[in-house]
Amino acid sequence: MKSYYQMLGVKETATEEEIKKAFRKLARETHPDACPNDATAAERFQEITDAYKILSDPVKRKEYDTERSNQAKTRQSTKTSTFNPFEFMMNSKNMFDDILDEVTSDKQTSTKSKQDPLNVDSMFTNFMGFKPK
Repeated sequence: MKSYYQMLGVKETATEEEIKKAFRKLARETHPDACPNDATAAERFQEITDAYKILSDPVKRKEYDTERSNQAKTRQSTKTSTFNPFEFMMNSKNMFDDILDEVTSDKQTSTKSKQDPLNVDSMFTNFMGFKPK
């Protein structure tokens, strides 16, 4: 999510008056009438207008701040999650046990039916969760 505060060049604690002043300054600089042949200025003007619409409305600003806070918490919890080698080993062991069980059971049935002792299709299906074409 883009930071509307950064777009307007104000702090998160900025007052409504500071937000309005920053918007007006940027609007004069980037307005399509002031920069008629500059497509990036028009895009920038639209972005700062959207930012101002959110930050100038107390209800929308509170919702925006709450959403940013939630996203920051989510990113932080993702960063703090660590690799657990024991968990990885147990999951890998279970996966390989399943494959080996499949191979041994296929060997027993294949000798009876004269099929390939390593049924790759069934191993793939069990491992990947779907049948190959």
